Amino acid sequence: MVPQLSTSEELSQPLRSRFLRGFLAKLGASWIIGALLVYAPLSVAQTPDFDVVIEPLTAIDRQFMDDQRQRVEQLANRLGRGLTANVDRDLDTLQRILDDRMVPADDRLTLQAMGLVFGDLLGQQLDMDWVVYRDRKGRSRALRYREMDIFLFPVTMISRRQEGGSDRRLKQLFEELVDDTRRQLPGGKWFQ
Repeated sequence: MVPQLSTSEELSQPLRSRFLRGFLAKLGASWIIGALLVYAPLSVAQTPDFDVVIEPLTAIDRQFMDDQRQRVEQLANRLGRGLTANVDRDLDTLQRILDDRMVPADDRLTLQAMGLVFGDLLGQQLDMDWVVYRDRKGRSRALRYREMDIFLFPVTMISRRQEGGSDRRLKQLFEELVDDTRRQLPGGKWFQ
């Protein structure tokens, strides 16, 4: 007796094979279309047209920010002071640096370093942390309240005012920012 040679399924059962291939093709196409409908909106956030992305500070950000704090510390030392994390004292020190014109209005980097120290004081007062804020305009360091969409951008607050010739007192600006921001926080009605 000779063993039977195997034949392909297509030859032995042609109708079933065509049906199965057609069914699988339709199923695969349906799956691909469904996946596109579900995942396409998610991929939009990865394009350059995203709205806002919040990220933690990188090691480079932290190093740069420490260098900026040191720059302001050196200016404070020239006044016989140091940065103490005491809000009233450090605001007075920053104001004296401005009043004594130790930093020219066109020295944006140093003025932004002062804005960073100003931001440290705001963050301490409002329980906010530094994050990287990306939007269509670019990348900034900002203060964020917990995981909520409440942000402050203090790095440029002093430099923009100085470049514009403003002589507004930092203590007044600080108090207004704290009051306005507290109203936005959970339970903010208690701060009014």
